[in-house]
Amino acid sequence: MNPISFILGAPIKAQREPQRLRADPEELVQFKAYYEEHIEPLTRKFENHRVASLKALRGRIYTSLGILLGLALLILIFSMSGYLDIPWVFFIVLCLPFGWWSYRPLKRYKRDVKQEVFPKIFRYFGPDFIFSTSHNMSLTQLKRSKLLPGYDNAKFDDYVQGTHKGVEIAINELCLTKQVKREKSTETETVFRGVMVQLSSHKRFKGHTVVVKNRGGLVNFLSSSFKSLSRVKLEDPRFEKQFDVFSSDQIEARYLLTLGFMERLQSLANLFSGKIQCAFYEDKLLIMLQSGDNRFELGSIFNGATFEYEFSQINREMKQLFAMIEVLKLDQNIGF
Repeated sequence: MNPISFILGAPIKAQREPQRLRADPEELVQFKAYYEEHIEPLTRKFENHRVASLKALRGRIYTSLGILLGLALLILIFSMSGYLDIPWVFFIVLCLPFGWWSYRPLKRYKRDVKQEVFPKIFRYFGPDFIFSTSHNMSLTQLKRSKLLPGYDNAKFDDYVQGTHKGVEIAINELCLTKQVKREKSTETETVFRGVMVQLSSHKRFKGHTVVVKNRGGLVNFLSSSFKSLSRVKLEDPRFEKQFDVFSSDQIEARYLLTLGFMERLQSLANLFSGKIQCAFYEDKLLIMLQSGDNRFELGSIFNGATFEYEFSQINREMKQLFAMIEVLKLDQNIGF
């Protein structure tokens, strides 16, 4: 089924056929065993929930369309007769509550999956892993990293927390927007959308060191965020083409940003198309990954609720994040 056939009235039936789990060959046996014990028992319940949600969604869409078509016809008749001139923008605004009402069954289904299924998926990565749609990182703490661009509004999404190889890890989706004045209007501009990854360090840093995308040395140097920091000149020209480094402790910055660390960070930057920044401050390393992808999301509502796709996709994404720890060797003493 697809959106068009769904609207046109295709039968909505329960789907029990599995979609196949995907993982690295050396992990697949363990991966399947966890799925069969912890996730598969929930699939029948949520498949019934999915079918009921789709039926409710389609019923509400049909009802909304019927009402809106009737209203559109009345507006057309009154407008043509000259009795009443109703602007069509009124009709467009009227569509919004009907859209919200129609989508509610699907929204409840997705919410229930995230509340019941996703926590079990994330516990595959360790007994201390949690998943939450309401818990957020401290915005005040993130600001102290000096990485955040100027913004007016911050919206957090999915939150993950746990430990990997002795390193505490917290992951939070974040969208930052800013009101920008144009010639005749004010528009909302997204200044950052992506993932914040916060990793524990082995000990508290003496200084504050930031590694930011190279926007041109002078632009970064004049940024108000870095007024208390001084430019760190590094010997690797390849690294300096991609990043600018500022620190309150020149000695510690050079101690942290060894040639090996810089090479690992470059590899990580290449993996994410260079859209990566980081900060060593207080007792943590914060990595800021810009990405338009919405991570940790439910697959298509038109697929059966086996959650094999979701489990496989989240496992792949978490392995990429764990690779940060391994690529940057954060599970080891990295030289400070």
